[in-house]
Amino acid sequence: METPTARTLVLEVPDWPGHRPGQHVDVRLTAPDGYSTQRSYSIASAWPGDAGTVELTVQRVPDGEVSTYLTDTYAVGDPVELRGPVGGWFVWRETQTAPVLLVAGGSGVVPLMAMIRARGAVRGRQPFRLIYSVRTPQDACFAGELARRVRTIPGWTSGTSTPGRRRRAGRNHRSG
Repeated sequence: METPTARTLVLEVPDWPGHRPGQHVDVRLTAPDGYSTQRSYSIASAWPGDAGTVELTVQRVPDGEVSTYLTDTYAVGDPVELRGPVGGWFVWRETQTAPVLLVAGGSGVVPLMAMIRARGAVRGRQPFRLIYSVRTPQDACFAGELARRVRTIPGWTSGTSTPGRRRRAGRNHRSG
């Protein structure tokens, strides 16, 4: 469990064709009666060289068919179908040298985490900055890993809001 409502699944995919950080897969579940449904989930793992495994971090959505099953019920050995990887526009390539600004809220950090991990795996020197917003500290996916990266990687910074400070969700606008 990444948070009280998000879980990372490590799936063994023997014929995995590989992926780029930032891509996603479609996950299909089929019930014994033949009913089938699918949803898209971002890949959290860095590179295709992860020994035939694919990591997906799934945020439970209230009343969600697939996310509720994957976060609450799915067990080792349960079958799922994957289609992908999908998407090629929002990916990071190690040959990129320009600075990167990553902005995420909640579980939207998952594809960005794949990019952060990939940069770390190749010891990339391009500047990366992550702005990550969550409702509470307990809602932060990968909190421990991000904290370690802040302490050990030059150029990483971290910030927190004032403890106990509450504000209404959404953007703050000032009228002039």
